[in-house]
Amino acid sequence: MLKLGLIGYPLAHSLSPAMHKAALANEGIKGDYVLLGTPPEKLENMVNFLKKGDFRGFNVTIPHKVAIMDYLDSIDKLALQVGAVNTVIIEDNKRLTGHNTDVFGFMYAIPDNIRESLNGKKAVVLGSGGAARAVTAGLAELGIAEIQIITLESEFEKAREIESILNNNYRRIKTGYREPGEKIELEDVDIVVNSTPVGMEGNFIGVSPLSSYSLDTLPENAFVYDIVYKPQKTKLLELAEKRGLSVLGGLDMLVLQGKMAFHLWTGVEPSAEVMRSAIV
Repeated sequence: MLKLGLIGYPLAHSLSPAMHKAALANEGIKGDYVLLGTPPEKLENMVNFLKKGDFRGFNVTIPHKVAIMDYLDSIDKLALQVGAVNTVIIEDNKRLTGHNTDVFGFMYAIPDNIRESLNGKKAVVLGSGGAARAVTAGLAELGIAEIQIITLESEFEKAREIESILNNNYRRIKTGYREPGEKIELEDVDIVVNSTPVGMEGNFIGVSPLSSYSLDTLPENAFVYDIVYKPQKTKLLELAEKRGLSVLGGLDMLVLQGKMAFHLWTGVEPSAEVMRSAIV
């Protein structure tokens, strides 16, 4: 039986088991996908458990997307470039190989007409964690000319690491970072992406990482993208829609990154529609 799972903390909100179990069933593969809650201090123990427990692979979410890299035997080029891993294959010899499918999921969830219009534009990214690394890499791949990161002062070192990653791989991009606040002006911004858990079901539900004031300063044709997928419509998206802006939640990114991860583990190309239907 194929054993797969997700490590992170907390995990109560996760829709990944339903999505991957549906793909396994649809492809006629006998297997299971389980949640493995892993506080930061338990990460090494969990990696050892997965290697000994006949797992074929696992996904990685908050807060381990960067830390997991210390426990891997090899990391693919894109994940190295991004500096974050969200999918791990456990080879037959128990070697661990890391990949990043978040970049693909993030990029191709964006509607074609918007994705194609981002070349040369300015983006604001909320957050500086592992998800932000994938988001900024995806924006760079789409030709964004400037990325401003909004993050807590205590996280400025992480923002500087993202700047370094972008400068080393996409030298044409202007970067910067600043603290969040109620009166942030966004009048020259074309796309805003929330990569933080603010707005997620749990302690942060009903909270927006940007104020109504800031959203009101965005141009009329700006695009607001929240990679949080539960709830499907976060407070940030509600406020942006009220402002009349185009919005996108994180559900399609979740499905597309999951589809690629499933293919890496099994060699099978699963149905995105089956995976999406299982979690809607």
